[in-house]
Amino acid sequence: MKSIITGVLIGAILFFLLTLIKKDSKYSKLGINLKRNYCPKCNLKQPLIRKPKNKNQMLYGGNTCKNCNTEMDKFGVEIKQRNRTS
Repeated sequence: MKSIITGVLIGAILFFLLTLIKKDSKYSKLGINLKRNYCPKCNLKQPLIRKPKNKNQMLYGGNTCKNCNTEMDKFGVEIKQRNRTS
């Protein structure tokens, strides 16, 4: 009985982890990117250890280029700045 429960738990965990690993940012904000990013504007290699500049980068990943201040998501796609009227 314990081996069946253990097998089901391991299967559920593996299924959950595999659904989170996505290769395209338009499908999931919760995806995991295992590749190194480059800035989409200046092609500068981004550091592996990042320092989030805002809440969105802290929660979902992403980076801001040190060279040209381009904000990108965790997949290296540029994030367009929104006009905020508050």
